Formats: sequence, structure tokens, C-alpha cells
Amino acid sequence: MELTSLRYFVTVAHTLHFRRAAAILNMTQAPLSAAIRKLEDELGAELFKRTSRSVELTAAGRFFLTEAEAVLNRSEQAQKRLQNFLNKEHEQITIGYNEPAIHSFLPEMLAELRQSQPALQLQLLELETAEQWELLNRGKLDIGFMRPLDLDMGNFASLPVRREQYLLAMPPEHPLAKLERISGRDLEDQQIILFDRDVNPQAYDHLSAILTAECKTPPHIRQNCRNKNAMLALVQAGFGIALMPESCCRGLASGIMTRPADIPLPPVDITAVWDPANTSETIKKLLEILQKIKQI
Repeated sequence: MELTSLRYFVTVAHTLHFRRAAAILNMTQAPLSAAIRKLEDELGAELFKRTSRSVELTAAGRFFLTEAEAVLNRSEQAQKRLQNFLNKEHEQITIGYNEPAIHSFLPEMLAELRQSQPALQLQLLELETAEQWELLNRGKLDIGFMRPLDLDMGNFASLPVRREQYLLAMPPEHPLAKLERISGRDLEDQQIILFDRDVNPQAYDHLSAILTAECKTPPHIRQNCRNKNAMLALVQAGFGIALMPESCCRGLASGIMTRPADIPLPPVDITAVWDPANTSETIKKLLEILQKIKQI
């Protein structure tokens, strides 16, 4: 099976139109149709349902599209890495990260990486776990720093990098601010600010279940923030108490204070995830640095 055949198939699958796909591929329709038929013969499966008026993917075609795109993405990344290897001055890696990572170990890691490879070009993407996971699977991310929780790592490698705890952030004038530690009973009927559920559904469900179980009268959970700065803004405005990773509570404005929670909340674990097939010297160096600075 050749990469050219896969490119032909993916183009037709995206357009669902042989003539249009042929134009995109800068070829005529007849050899494109012949190439697709040859690919189907090679696979022993029909990939398209063809009529005089329409073209549709079969179930086998839909399944194979995901696999073909993954192979093409991997091929593209391999070519880029080879060029990086041949021309170190233009080597580039793409790193995904979440907010606790940028507020804790990430700056130190990047500083040491820059010292060892000053010509390295970095692309940093602040992304939630699901977004990082999608880009990793598409070969668009070299390494991600995320909270995978129950995510099946599959063929990816992982390294726990940091563990921290949640804190409760509140205005100094809040009634609970006078307490040294906050219990579940203290939170009964309080306004609790959490991140949007779609940011990390597993983490959100876990936290909200624990908060509900710890309080006889469940707190009122607000979930209309996609980042920690927005959560802190609501705290300053008096909308409630925010549950925040401790690294995101450093250097808070004078209008916010934090208290530990006497609640069995899960730790905030940050994990590095990457494709072990990535043999980049930069990734190897990055992992060496993480082994030295990890806090877990």
C-alpha cells in the first residue's frame, strides 16, 4: 500500500466527489477512480458506495479514513522531524500545556531546554486535556502536559510530573475567611465556582460528586468559566468561592485569599504524554529535564 493511494482515498473521502477530488489532486478522474478500485482490491473491502448521482463512504470506508489520516499525519511528522534533524537551526517542537503547568514547572523546564538548545523554535499551545489528546493522536503535538485521569493512554508514553492540591479562593470579607481550614459542612449552601464541565468532564464530575457528598445541603455550583483568571474575577466580584489548583493561586491580588479544604478532594496531577515513536533529540532532552524537576 502506497502513501499516494492513501492521499487519493482521503481526498475523495473528504469531497465525496471524484471529479472534484481529481481537480484538487491535479489529475484526471479516470486514473483516480482506477487507483481507488486498486486500493479496494488490495484491502479486500469496498470503501465507497457509488451511484450515478452520489458517492458515500461505506462503514469500512469510515473506519479506514481514520486510519489513513493517522498514517498520513505520521508520515508528515516524520518528514518534518527528518528536516529538523538535518537542519538543527530550524528544529521546532510543539508543546501543549494546561494552566497548572504554566504556573508551576513549565517555565523552569523551558529555560533549561533553551540553555541546551538556544536555536530551538518552540510552539506553545494552552489547551485542555481533550484538545491535547486529539492533537497528539493526529501527530500535531510533540508532547502534552495534561490531566488524563481515566484516559486510556494506548500506545502513548506518559510521565507524572507534578502533584498539587486544591485550595479555596475567596474575598477577605467572606464569612469563611476567618476559618483556618474549610470543611464540607462549612460549604453547605455556599456558592462554589468551578470550571466549565466541557473543559475536563471527568475532573468536573469527580469534584462535583465529592462536594455534593460532603455537604448535607449541597453547595450551589457555578460552572461558567473556562480558565482560572475568569474564576478569580468572579471571586473578586463576590460571586462565590473558587476551587483552584494551588499553583494557580500564587501571587493573587490583595482582594483574594485562600484556605485549604478538609475535604477528600483528588490531587491535581499533571502528566507528560508523548508518542514513544518520536525519536527527536529535543524530546529526549526535555524528558531528561522533567526527570530532574518533577515533583511527584
